[in-house]
Amino acid sequence: MQIVCTEIHTVCIYPLKSRYIYGIQRPNSSALQAEAVTVTALGGRKQNRALGYATSTVKGDELARTNTLSPANALQGKVAGVQISSGGASGLTAAPTVTIRGAKSLTKNNSPIYVIDGIIMEYEQQDASMTYGNNSDGTKYGNQLKNLNPDDYESVTVLKGAAATSLYGARGANGAIVITTKSGKARKGIGVEVNYTHDWGVVYKNSIALQNEYGMGDPTNGYEGGMMPGVNSTYTSYDSFSWGPSFESMKGQQMYQYYKYYAPDGIDNPLEDYVAYKDNWKAYFQNSRTDNVSVALTGGSEKATFRLSYGYSDSEGNMPNNGFTRHSLNFTANGKINDILSTNLNLQYSNSNTANAYYNNGWDGSTVPGYMTSYYINRNTDLKWYNEHYIDPVTQERYGTSDLSVPNTMLNRIANQDDNRNEQTIIAQLGLTAQFTDWLDANVSISYNNWQTFYEKKVYGGLNSPAGNGEYSIKNSTSGSYDGIAQLHSNNRFIDDNLELDVRLLAEVYGNTRSTSYSKSTNGGMITPGIWSFSNSQQAITTQQMSVGYTPRNQMTVGVAGVVNLSWKDQVYLEVTGRNDWLSSLMYPSWIPNGQNNYSVFYPSVNASWVFSDTFQIDPNILSFGKLRASWAQVGKGTDAYNTADGAGGYTVGGEIGPLNSSILMASPNNTTLPNYDLKPELQTSIEFGADLRFLNGRIGVDVAYYKTNTKNQILSLATVTESGVSKRWINAGNIQNQGWEIQLDVAPIRTRTVNWTISANWSRNRGKIVELYPGQTAYQINGGFSYSPSVYAFEGGEFGVLTGGNGYNGGGRVIAKFYNADDPNDYRNGKALIAYAGNGDSNKNTNPQAGSLDASTSMAYTYVNANSIAGYYGDEASYWGGKSNRYTSFGSVMPDFTYGFNTSVMVNLPNNSGSLDFYAQIDGRSGGHSVQTIQPYATQAGNSKESLYGRGANNGGEARINYKGEWEYNGIVPDAVFSNAAGGTTEVTSWATGQKVDLNGMTFREAVDAGHIQPMLASLYYRQNWGYSATDMYVSSQTYMALREITVGYNFPEKWIKHVGLQSARLSFTARNLCYIINKAKGGSNPDSFISNNVFSPFDFGTTPFVRNFSINLNLRF
Repeated sequence: MQIVCTEIHTVCIYPLKSRYIYGIQRPNSSALQAEAVTVTALGGRKQNRALGYATSTVKGDELARTNTLSPANALQGKVAGVQISSGGASGLTAAPTVTIRGAKSLTKNNSPIYVIDGIIMEYEQQDASMTYGNNSDGTKYGNQLKNLNPDDYESVTVLKGAAATSLYGARGANGAIVITTKSGKARKGIGVEVNYTHDWGVVYKNSIALQNEYGMGDPTNGYEGGMMPGVNSTYTSYDSFSWGPSFESMKGQQMYQYYKYYAPDGIDNPLEDYVAYKDNWKAYFQNSRTDNVSVALTGGSEKATFRLSYGYSDSEGNMPNNGFTRHSLNFTANGKINDILSTNLNLQYSNSNTANAYYNNGWDGSTVPGYMTSYYINRNTDLKWYNEHYIDPVTQERYGTSDLSVPNTMLNRIANQDDNRNEQTIIAQLGLTAQFTDWLDANVSISYNNWQTFYEKKVYGGLNSPAGNGEYSIKNSTSGSYDGIAQLHSNNRFIDDNLELDVRLLAEVYGNTRSTSYSKSTNGGMITPGIWSFSNSQQAITTQQMSVGYTPRNQMTVGVAGVVNLSWKDQVYLEVTGRNDWLSSLMYPSWIPNGQNNYSVFYPSVNASWVFSDTFQIDPNILSFGKLRASWAQVGKGTDAYNTADGAGGYTVGGEIGPLNSSILMASPNNTTLPNYDLKPELQTSIEFGADLRFLNGRIGVDVAYYKTNTKNQILSLATVTESGVSKRWINAGNIQNQGWEIQLDVAPIRTRTVNWTISANWSRNRGKIVELYPGQTAYQINGGFSYSPSVYAFEGGEFGVLTGGNGYNGGGRVIAKFYNADDPNDYRNGKALIAYAGNGDSNKNTNPQAGSLDASTSMAYTYVNANSIAGYYGDEASYWGGKSNRYTSFGSVMPDFTYGFNTSVMVNLPNNSGSLDFYAQIDGRSGGHSVQTIQPYATQAGNSKESLYGRGANNGGEARINYKGEWEYNGIVPDAVFSNAAGGTTEVTSWATGQKVDLNGMTFREAVDAGHIQPMLASLYYRQNWGYSATDMYVSSQTYMALREITVGYNFPEKWIKHVGLQSARLSFTARNLCYIINKAKGGSNPDSFISNNVFSPFDFGTTPFVRNFSINLNLRF
């Protein structure tokens, strides 16, 4: 057989007796490297040339270099077809979003499974159930992966398509990320590895660009840009808006600062220079820090090896008092019992603590710093001073007026709440392998994953209350999962060793264990401040402050599978698999005798590859390696526990509640859900074609893949009309299609003994489409419904995940403009927004030279939408929740047009054996897709954002109009709109020029201004009406960006310098991550990483996350 070595992937392929290695064993990492082996599903390992589907592998040192809590963050921009959002808006411990080849489910988690040495981890985002105020769904504690030490990872393999993951059965529908940890090696003595990383994150820019030209002022009193008559202020008390005078016009003058006082009567309100505090938003953020140290011992002989590691991590987040610590232990051992039996053992323990995780509840300004500082604080407020003085020095009360209640609440929470979550993880795996003959072996493996959490919440005192009041509460919970698998494996060669037959049979059972929970809190505050004991409760603790819960083992899956691999002359490969699962979640309870019990699901797959470069013996100087591949597969999903019992005449089952370890069934009659006695499993069918080509002795490599996936029988809870007596029903419906292309390019321009330079690029494009939903159902709301904000919908025949607003629909405060549409297609007014006046149509009342408060309700009230940004409409009678019908205005898809990544590395061996230098740089990005800038519009209508500068002053494009003093000012805006009675309201006004009534119907706003009938719209009114309270395209922002993600410079010390102190190797490196955005098309330059959620269908940016650059220094020593 031909030996092929490629330095692009630093992989060499050698002839092997078998192309297939099975059993959940811990592979020798050096063997994996030399044999070009990829870790596949259920512990299998295959040579890359035998794979009939696309995979990608990232080395462990690349993971450790990023120094992040989740290994998924290290994959960003490195793997084609994998879309990752870091979830930065949700804080230090939040888990990133990972979507492989598009979202496939309308309602379920679209994240892949994470498998560590054969153990499937808990990946669902853990939100707080004990948090401050109404923020119960806004605190992100991440998932189980944050408790593991990334220094233990050897490699991460991404299994993308259904053919790669079908052996995982119901768990593999969204792909898999398979992590292989480091193992022991046979060697003399004990090897020691020490790794230390110090990381610091520098906050350098606010998520929302704020203006620094205008200060405090209320836009509704008619005195925009000026002081109130007879008052040394723009307002009579603190105002969070910035529609007051410009700082330039007030230079050298002073005004009252209403936030700098304690006395309720305000007698001592100080005068202060009227200036902008440009970086006042920084008062609620700090630079972050992470220290990570690990020590590992390795050793062994030819019969047994081991590795024992300890890791410690300590972090401080970008929010004050937000931190994370972790202790972790990992022990692995492999050994031969005799000539037949061998065993492997893996034990992992971690203990972590999260302190005051991010509070990120969107609309709650008291918990979201970006929202608070851009909407509730004006531009001339000294937040740093206020943070240090907001507590009354005499009473120690957190004094706050109604005007400052929002920052007071946030400060009170930061300073006076200690909210901690402790997690303990125990993972155990034991495997036994029997090598009966050189062609027959068997393997048995069992694993257990136990996860315990303990919450402790200490509140020192509430707002406007003495410090002695407070609260103490605790909550703990325990849950776990198990997995047992047995495999029988045979490998033989026939016909002069040209034909290889490899067969594997397996049986598996997995599920979750029982879970318990307990909670308790004080009643009526604390007797003595700072004594955290339930005996310190002011009132007796009753059952209202205590709860005990117990949920039995409620889901189990039993599966059997077979795998047949054939290869001919190590050139043509065929794999056929079949797995059948029996899912407990689709079994019906005994009280539903007519339940169909569709719990048996079969998942077949077939994949093939052909290394044609070997068949035709092509000159490696031209084509050094060429492979074609193809696959077809099916995978599926069940549903959540007890959904089959949910329905009229049945019960809603909520677990078992009662004294700990009791078995009292908590089941209440449910007459609000229409039952479905024939729920079927979701089923996903996928095809894939690809090619792997390498040219010029491996200097150029191209991997191309095309895939198409259809997911049918989605299990949905569908709302129904309430008149029927039920509010929802369970159905099987839908056909979601994802198809796309992936391209990976690798180039080695220089490959010498002194210099090795490689370049890698990847590009992927996925298109999600709703082929069909359900008879009579053409629209399905995936996310949204926030007040004044667009929603994300799935429309039959449309893209999967469309950002929409209802045309003319005023539900929940949402208003979308109508557009002019004349019979003449060439009419210049076509496509302009229709507008009219509210009230009596006196458009000029707020421009007359008069004093006193002015009624803004008589001014123009309309919603303005730029027609050029509207992607289209969906259906005149598109049905949706509650049986209502409407048209939906599409702002575009939330999914990207394509994603990409580019990286390059250079390694230089220095002269005179004085070590080596290496350099790595990475750029990644996405093009297209839309998000909702929910904070940007609020900051703009408040006059605080840079967006609000347009129209304010001649230098900012403001048009001339007369203010309340009768003076000309340049603070007007002329909207691109047409007056029409169809907009709702009136178009008849009193002409400014003639004083006579005139009807503006059919005139553009510009025409009416030029005719002298009306004044340009006051800038503050324009922004208040169009930005603050409407679901318009002013909310919608592009998600296009290009990020300079990483630069690393490392130095490897020469052996001659370090061997005298017992070192085998030493490396020092410096890494900078998230340096800048080369391209950022987010509205107002907002942070693309500032989404409220890691849900791919929740593209709502609440302005929480500032721009942060991360720098780290790493030292790695091996003895």
